[in-house]
Amino acid sequence: MKKILTLTITICIFLSFAFITPCDSLLFFKQGASTVMTSYNKDNKVTGSVKTTYKTVTKSGDGAIVTANQENFDKKGKADSNRDFTIKCSKGNLYFDSKTLLASDQTDAYKNMEMKMEGEDMEIPSKLTVGDLLKDVNIKFSFSSKDGSPMPPINLTLKITNRKVELKESVTTPAGTFECYKITEDIEMKSIFTSNFKSINWFSFEAGNVKTESYKENGKFLSKSELTEIKK
Repeated sequence: MKKILTLTITICIFLSFAFITPCDSLLFFKQGASTVMTSYNKDNKVTGSVKTTYKTVTKSGDGAIVTANQENFDKKGKADSNRDFTIKCSKGNLYFDSKTLLASDQTDAYKNMEMKMEGEDMEIPSKLTVGDLLKDVNIKFSFSSKDGSPMPPINLTLKITNRKVELKESVTTPAGTFECYKITEDIEMKSIFTSNFKSINWFSFEAGNVKTESYKENGKFLSKSELTEIKK
């Protein structure tokens, strides 16, 4: 369950970068900007939170690259992991390094191993319209020993499909009220076992990611997360 929550939050943070303004005007390309997403279980009890801080912005000829830090907290507010990742803005479109789609608790589990990746970066277009179908994501992660000690290879695949912009609506969270686009998608994680679930994400051009909900493949509600703090 924790892997699903972390992955969903991560994916929704990625979706929050889709803006129609120049790169240097985006909230997430402003040094020091930050957001906090708080997660809740099916009984509406807090299970943790993720604070994302956008630290360093490097401008390029047609856009910019931002280095961000994602810090994860448990339900009591205690920090339990963190990682850095980058996002590229080019000609108004956003591109994400494939490794950032791996849930943070999985990254920690494999931190002493060599990781290789095959697949496409996640692309978010600069303009979204209700009814749009976004590109699928297919990533394969392979893990092996760093020191050459014998161990069986570990493979993990991640597929994000059927990504569709369903509608535009207002969403209210503790951070405020925002005009959002609702995006639905199917997610499959496969290693020793296969996990399938559905995600609904709401994000706005003003504030980025605002809310997400996760469901089992049969439609049963699992969890949600929402924007509880934003610093511009």
